[in-house]
Amino acid sequence: MSWVDDTLEDFKTWLGGTPDDAAATRALTLALATVETWLDRPLEKAERVQEDWPAYGVILLRAWPVESVSALTIINGPPLDLANLRLDKRTGRLLAPGCYYTQATTTYVGGFDPMPADLELALWQIAAAFYPTAQSAGGASTGQAVKRVTTPDVGTVEFVSSGAAGGSADAILGATLSPQIESLLQRYRAESVVGGA
Repeated sequence: MSWVDDTLEDFKTWLGGTPDDAAATRALTLALATVETWLDRPLEKAERVQEDWPAYGVILLRAWPVESVSALTIINGPPLDLANLRLDKRTGRLLAPGCYYTQATTTYVGGFDPMPADLELALWQIAAAFYPTAQSAGGASTGQAVKRVTTPDVGTVEFVSSGAAGGSADAILGATLSPQIESLLQRYRAESVVGGA
């Protein structure tokens, strides 16, 4: 079960009134996808495969916290013994001696389950901002009007009236983020684990 499915009923209660299930689901999905893009990392816990070109034997796994690493394959390199790896589960830093400037593929389980309460509240607030659009015409993520063209016996095509199918996560979130929510999200940004934010 996904985070959106897990949190849907609580979000609807928090939102108040009688929210539509489909619109609330779209709003939560839009919020999660937009925030993951803005943070430059996946949030939900899942098994993942990540390709890297590690420098100095350090691989930064994108979906942290990391529960486990099940495989690390060096392309055109010697096999690595998983017992020799050192993993900082909280930050996703994987120290892989002998893995220098060569392509590596890591299979691991990482991400949040459950979602931290502060992050979930931020996602709900962003989803609440997306909800009116998600409720109106099937959920354009930018809040722009959606045009619909229907041809009998063929089908329906929907598009954003401005001609753009979306926008950058920064542009979309800029309209929905308070300084408090942005500050809260900063600690979950991908570069924050390496001192960039």
